[in-house]
Amino acid sequence: MDGNQIEEKVVDVQLTPPWSWVSYVGAVTTVLRSRGVKCDFTDVAGMSGYAFVINIDPELLPTGPVAFDWEVLVEGTQALGIETELVAVERGADEQELAAELFERVRAEIDAGRLCIVWGAGDAPEFGIIYGYRCDSYLVRSSRSCRFHEENKELGPADEPEPPVRFDSLKAPWRLAGLFFGERIKPDVELQERQAISRGVKLLRGHHACFDSNYYYGARAFRIWGDILKRGRADSVGNVFNLMCYWELQMFATGFCQRLAKRRKSAGVPLAEAADLFQSSFKNLERLKSQLPKNVEEGIENWVATTGAANLLNECADFNERAAAALERALALM
Repeated sequence: MDGNQIEEKVVDVQLTPPWSWVSYVGAVTTVLRSRGVKCDFTDVAGMSGYAFVINIDPELLPTGPVAFDWEVLVEGTQALGIETELVAVERGADEQELAAELFERVRAEIDAGRLCIVWGAGDAPEFGIIYGYRCDSYLVRSSRSCRFHEENKELGPADEPEPPVRFDSLKAPWRLAGLFFGERIKPDVELQERQAISRGVKLLRGHHACFDSNYYYGARAFRIWGDILKRGRADSVGNVFNLMCYWELQMFATGFCQRLAKRRKSAGVPLAEAADLFQSSFKNLERLKSQLPKNVEEGIENWVATTGAANLLNECADFNERAAAALERALALM
């Protein structure tokens, strides 16, 4: 790194900590709102397609909700009104050089007064908001700041700062990646909403080519999840993380379809039907979530038996398959 670089620079903006189990959704929503876009988690999850992602590791490791090509999310994210670019490269022997290049790109964005998002910028593999840099480190808002989310407290650069994250110390499995946000744009809202539903159908049907072949994806992944639990092959911590993420994402899918049903009257009936089906799936996951044992690692077998987890997850698969069919009918009317 160049020793003559400016020591520190920040984007002086107030941010609501980006709390969401799905860090992409939380971080993107916070950045877009800071740029004046009127959106919430439901808008970001629905338009990007994340609300319709179901991706399960064969041992139910916590990687499932993030182990896919995030490029699938970019078109729908940009449709919310700001140019969006994903830069992602696989980690390898030259990753020190790649990490330095990513840091320089981020520095340029901060110098231009624009927030960005970096994968692994936080205490865990998650998307963290970068609001500045100090010497060779990122200044970050991540889930660490989210103890303030319940009071909806806005934090400026000097408020409760998180520890800086050195450019080459990202907790970033698989790849180094950043999301960058350019100029405001005016998307064709009706076209983009239709494309969001089309994207959702592909994701639920497992027809999107972006997923790793080692994972199970689409609505059927809920059945695989249940089978993993029945056979005692589940990572206990991963089971909880997957549950929290998909509980949240199915809630977002419900809300997104409800909103579209009100706006797109011609397709309102099948969109409302899809929303009801996602809500039924969400309620199953909420039931499982409410009965999680205090000691996750010791209590998983009893939890599986007493909750009927496999049956509830099979029902989730059915609800999501029927929701995909409803969304296909909606597409024909939009």
